[in-house]
Order: sequence, then C-alpha cells, then structure tokens
Amino acid sequence: MATKDFLKRFLMIGEKNVLSRLTNYVDLAQQSLTYLSQMLTGGNADYEGLNEKIMDIEKEGDEYTSNINHDITSGAISSNLMDTLIILVDKCDDLLDDSYFISREIRRMMRNHSKNDQASADLLVRSYSSLNDMLSYGMRALRLVKDLLNSADITVIKSKRKEIEDLEEEVDELKDNLIDEVYRDADIISFLVFEHVISLVHKMDDFLDYCEDISDDVLNIVMAVTK
Repeated sequence: MATKDFLKRFLMIGEKNVLSRLTNYVDLAQQSLTYLSQMLTGGNADYEGLNEKIMDIEKEGDEYTSNINHDITSGAISSNLMDTLIILVDKCDDLLDDSYFISREIRRMMRNHSKNDQASADLLVRSYSSLNDMLSYGMRALRLVKDLLNSADITVIKSKRKEIEDLEEEVDELKDNLIDEVYRDADIISFLVFEHVISLVHKMDDFLDYCEDISDDVLNIVMAVTK
C-alpha cells in the first residue's frame, strides 16, 4: 500500500517536471527578444522577416501551451495546484504574445517611417534606443527565470526572485523617463508616433512584470510541494 510520503513524492515529481518544462518558454522568449533587438537597433533590418520569425515562435508557444495544459490536467498533479500551474503556463505564454505584439507594431511603424516629420523621426530613434535598453533587462530577467525554474532550493529561488524584482524596478524608472520625454515632445510629434511609443513602453514593462509574476508563482508552488 502506498504511504502518504510516497504519494507526496510522486506528486512533487509531477509538479517539478512541469516547472522544468517551462524553461522551453524562456528559450523561445530569448529568441524573440534577440530578434526584437535587431528590429529596434537596425535601421536596415529585415522588419518583415524578423516579425515572421517572432510570429512563428509565438505559434510554437501556443501549441506548446496546449500540450502542457493537457499534461497538467491529465497527469500526476496535486488538484490544489492544478489551476495555479495552468495560470503559470499562461503567464509564460504571455511572454511570447507580448514579443509578437511589439514586433508587429515596429513592423507597422517602419512601413510608414518615411512619412514622419523630423521631430517624430528623431524621437522614434531615441525611443527605440531606450526600449532596447529595457529589452536587455528583459533578457537578464529571463535568465533568472530559467535559473529558478531549474532549482528546487527555496533559498535560491527567493534570491533569483529578488533579482528579478530589482530589475523590474529599474525598468520602471526607464519607462517613466521615456514616457516623460514623449510627453515633453507631444506638441511637436505626430499622434501616431506618440501612441506607438507609449504602447511599446508599456508592453516592454509588462514583460518584466510577467517575469516577476512567474517567479512569485514558482516560489509559491515549490513551497507548497515541499512542506
């Protein structure tokens, strides 16, 4: 007859396996951010091609989400953690959705870039540079997310979570500075560029928020299965 401790260890294997598999999202998100960086920094970048690559990654993520959610609901997962794991998977998928959203917006802007007045064009260049700085923080946060997903040590997970929180606060400051700059130039730039930059800066900030949320959920799950 199975003992209580045996059943607990069996359930822990299921949850730890799901957490380990979530690192695939991190790998995909890192690829997307690499392509986004090329879009933000390359004046002669292949915006259409890069957008298509990120779109393919997003589609791959959707398929993976469907598969892993099926495994969660039909596998050896504690019933009181099943909903939490599904929410966590959705947050990981959001990383890919946000990357695709940003790439589409950049592609659309670049299609009409030549129509911008000089003040709008100049602001766009400065904004893309700031957004790329924010993106670099996102890459660092993803590496930390991968570290904590691969760890079963609560002390390590808490440490990585704190580092992600610190990165998110730094990105908040970059976000506020960029928004302030856009509003200062609001009277001399086009409304299209104004809306474009404000939209992207919030999405880039959301990316870091998702990383922080993921780290919180992982910590809660690991604490629940190791009690």
